[in-house]
Amino acid sequence: MNILLMSMPDCAPHFNARRWKSPNLAISSIAGNIEGHNVFLADLILRRDRIPETVRELMVRYRPDVVGLTAMSFQFATARRIASLIKSLNNDIKTVLGGYHATLMYNEICTSDESAPFDFLIRGEGDLCFNELLEAINTRRTIESVLGVSFRDGGSFVHNPARPLEDLSKIKIPDRSRRIWNGYQYYGFTLDIVESSRGCVMPCNFCSMDKMYGKTFRRFSVERILADISNAKQQGANFIVFSDDNFTLDIKGFESICDAIVDAGHNDIRYIIQASSSGIASSQTLVEKMARAGFRIVFLGIENVSEENLRLMKKGNIIEKTKLAVKRLHEQNIMIVGGMIIGNPNDKEEDIARNYEFFVDLQIDFFADQILTPYPKTGMRDELLNAGLITNIGDYSRYNCFWANIKTNYLGPEDLQFLRWKYNKKYANYICTTPAFIKNYPLAYYYRHYFRRPFLRLKNKFFGNNVGEVELYKRDMASAEAMNKFF
Repeated sequence: MNILLMSMPDCAPHFNARRWKSPNLAISSIAGNIEGHNVFLADLILRRDRIPETVRELMVRYRPDVVGLTAMSFQFATARRIASLIKSLNNDIKTVLGGYHATLMYNEICTSDESAPFDFLIRGEGDLCFNELLEAINTRRTIESVLGVSFRDGGSFVHNPARPLEDLSKIKIPDRSRRIWNGYQYYGFTLDIVESSRGCVMPCNFCSMDKMYGKTFRRFSVERILADISNAKQQGANFIVFSDDNFTLDIKGFESICDAIVDAGHNDIRYIIQASSSGIASSQTLVEKMARAGFRIVFLGIENVSEENLRLMKKGNIIEKTKLAVKRLHEQNIMIVGGMIIGNPNDKEEDIARNYEFFVDLQIDFFADQILTPYPKTGMRDELLNAGLITNIGDYSRYNCFWANIKTNYLGPEDLQFLRWKYNKKYANYICTTPAFIKNYPLAYYYRHYFRRPFLRLKNKFFGNNVGEVELYKRDMASAEAMNKFF
């Protein structure tokens, strides 16, 4: 059979969709574990400007028998539109939905009209499940034997028992050769994604990760990780993101990976990871090993400067650990993307402002400033619902941490939206001026500082820029609204 796997084109407005174009690891991994079929991978992030036309072209060119679509909650509406388009072109094509939203919300999807364009849902890990589903479609096994699958039976869905977590040693490395297009990039670098582990055991109540993997942590073998990196490099990658939920849960294991990367000569490229402040601060030697291995950017879960808010998020008081983690990373010229969450129940404007000031004082290199989002099935969602603070309960297309779907006890959703924009704008000139950034990207710093910014000031002086703050805010929000309108 011909199998076409698609990732969705939606991205959060925080990201520059022109400069950050990332492959989807899930569909690449599924492709690497499908046997006996023709498999094609379509990362629609590379065709954002013409989604309906691209889908039609794919149906004609590859004539798929089965189309798999993966979607997070904010991407689900697009996945449903794409599946509906596919069915309108050829109703005989089998459509499969997987990913976080299908895993978390399968019952709600399957008992509503939203399920109409889907024949199957995969709940949980799809690496091996998808191949078993293809065997069932080919009548080589019964559909009832495929754990983790929901399937249409007449007018309703049947949910097979949940699938246990996979033995990672049985999962082959992703098959990147099946990608239809090129063009994955991060600011001019060729980007790819690998993983060294799955899961997280942290108690954070704003995250839905445990609904995919439970409160577990599983590490791939070092040999498999190195093979994955090598394969990504063979496909042209010179900047790699590790997709791990929390790289620093196993410090000794992380240090072993760093040593293995150096020994294998894979420290000739650059790496990005996501880590906790506590994890980075817990080791005297880890950050030095990271620097030698080529780790250049860390997404650090700082979250908030308020002890009250950290307790609410079940993070504990990590402020001093954050300061130590930042110090150690910057000593090795490793840049930090600081994860910030605003919009907690008792937040006022001064609380939000203090978070930005804290980031500037610590010389955090980039802000990942997010508005608290009540993700489905999380403890935080239940608490916010009980407090009457969720203002958008069902439109998940706005659940991407950019849009305000909540209010606080002092601020409405529009206030939160404006304050995030206001302080992001206030510190816009600070970004790309930190010592770590200048050390890593001196040419980019000098270009921005001595050419681009003076040019923009002169342009505004001579050609005028009389747009007021409110009008500029409305214009930026309208642009963000249009960002993921594909149909």
